[in-house]
Amino acid sequence: MSKHRVMFLTVLLCLTLTVSSGFAQDFKVIDPNEQPGRILRLYQDGMPSDVDLEAYLQTGEVKLKSGLSCIPPKVTPGPAPDPYPHVHMWEQGIEQLGPTSVECDGIWFINGNIWHPKKWALVMWRVKIPDPKERLATEFENDITLSLWVDWNQDKMWGQNELMIRENLNIHKFFPFLYSCLEIWYLTWFRIPRATSFSEECSQGITKFTAKLWTRGMVSYDDADVSPDEECLFGEVEDYQISYFEIIHKRGRIGGGD
Repeated sequence: MSKHRVMFLTVLLCLTLTVSSGFAQDFKVIDPNEQPGRILRLYQDGMPSDVDLEAYLQTGEVKLKSGLSCIPPKVTPGPAPDPYPHVHMWEQGIEQLGPTSVECDGIWFINGNIWHPKKWALVMWRVKIPDPKERLATEFENDITLSLWVDWNQDKMWGQNELMIRENLNIHKFFPFLYSCLEIWYLTWFRIPRATSFSEECSQGITKFTAKLWTRGMVSYDDADVSPDEECLFGEVEDYQISYFEIIHKRGRIGGGD
């Protein structure tokens, strides 16, 4: 059995570690002696008020206060096809997305694989820290950066204006780490803009706009201005295809948000 698979199975037994705010200094450990590892759950500031953060911190389930559960749907994994640019990653064996560095398994699009303009998208990142017992706090004094781009205009590249998420995590305070695994779950969000390139269908005064949009997510270390089409020393890149959908009635937009 490969080292990646062994570490993945270990993560499944991980002890839940929760925090009381987005990236609070104080946190509570639940049953610290019963499991061999931990999952650290964090979330981005300004999370939509309808998200039940208490439930997320306690159980890992993302649901709405209205009672609806957000189950991560299936999305089309990458890599994005040519002529989308590739990122040259020098080392994928340090901080990485998901259980392995060779699959698209580290980003969950929590509240849907069909995006509507002016609604919000919830994106869950799972960052794996290999061999945390052997790592020193000084290794994490620089930020781990999470970045997400969306090709809104479908020009087969990602521009700086298409950067939707850039979050820097400084986790050195959690080291030295006493357990055999550490996985960070980081819940992020953004408001979905109107796309500028569509497939259009009109019928009986209703126009439907649809698009298949490629997204690129990246975890990087000590490289806060990392680009979606250049080089990165440590980290991982994952691409996914999302559907965009908007309905415009002759009297105005419907199904597209505010």
